[in-house]
Amino acid sequence: MGCGRRAWMLKLLLLVVVALAAVEYLFGLRTYLGTPAFNITQSTIETDVRKSQPWFNLPLFIQNTLSQNSTQSMTGQNGTEYVRTPHLLNKIMESLRNLVSEDTTQVNEQSMPVCDEVPPDLGPVTANKTEMELDWVEKKYPEVDSGGFYSPPNCTARHKVAIIVPFRDRHQHLAIFLNHMHPFLMKQQIEYGIFIVEQNDTSAFNRAKLMNIGFVESQKKKPGGWQCFIFHDIDLLPLDSRNLYSCPEQPRHMSASIDKLKFTLPYDGIFGGVSAMTLEQFTKVNGFSNRYWGWGGEDDDMFHRMKKMHYHITRYNMSIAVYTMLDHEESAPNPKRFKLLLETSKTLEKDGLSTLKYDLVHVEQHHLYTHVLANIDERS
Repeated sequence: MGCGRRAWMLKLLLLVVVALAAVEYLFGLRTYLGTPAFNITQSTIETDVRKSQPWFNLPLFIQNTLSQNSTQSMTGQNGTEYVRTPHLLNKIMESLRNLVSEDTTQVNEQSMPVCDEVPPDLGPVTANKTEMELDWVEKKYPEVDSGGFYSPPNCTARHKVAIIVPFRDRHQHLAIFLNHMHPFLMKQQIEYGIFIVEQNDTSAFNRAKLMNIGFVESQKKKPGGWQCFIFHDIDLLPLDSRNLYSCPEQPRHMSASIDKLKFTLPYDGIFGGVSAMTLEQFTKVNGFSNRYWGWGGEDDDMFHRMKKMHYHITRYNMSIAVYTMLDHEESAPNPKRFKLLLETSKTLEKDGLSTLKYDLVHVEQHHLYTHVLANIDERS
């Protein structure tokens, strides 16, 4: 009903524009008559004429009429050259172009039904953990757009999700991760993008700071578009597609049940591994702390930030929030993590997104992911 009413309004507005053009053409209406011309060239006039054309195809005689009435010079009684510019008509045409563009976008979105709140055929999945070549994986999944972006082809996604993956020296895991995650996420009928955020310098690994960088850089690729963010370790693969990578009402700890941890929760406040937050939630807590170099502490810091901002952790049932962990060497713990955790409530506002500093090396779109490479300074 809304689309039909909008189409009717467009037709009415088009008739008004054509009528105004005809009136001006026939009766020589002069807009801004008496305004001296200034350095007008033929190329300028041609550019103005092109800009005055609507983005849809009008009948040829109407295009000619609009072109003739867009910019024409004339000579006044005192011999001064003037430019005839139908200001009102151009304004209406500009509004019409915007309206047509907006209408096309809305029609495209409304032409497909909204995806099911719970997609069909979800359940346990298997994970292929054998080593594989990245070049081979990159040739798979043609339905994924360059940069690792995907939208459901037959319905409008309810959730727009950026998958942020902190990364360094785990090249043997990248192909396995991408090969598993794309079919897993596509089945959930979400719109998503995968961002691999790599630390390029020789400082100790700073997982939290890389996740902050991933948040900022992913926003540049889809300004205002991502509704929520999944912060995802590359060595964790979900084993049940009912574990929805969607936007949570409260921050959600996704990887509650991991095989290497015997499918048990180490402690109630754990928020590491894989976690989900909305745009509002993440910005309200000022993102992750930038001060955790080495393994451990940054997720507990985030837990304290959420608690201070009156959020609480949610989880799916342990039989659904199931993950398998890829083999890797254990990282050296951060000896300062306990001291830093005691300061979280005092440093939240001045440590996080608001104080994030990094040198961006490049942002490169591969077929199945967007690679963000950054240098970060341990002193910052």
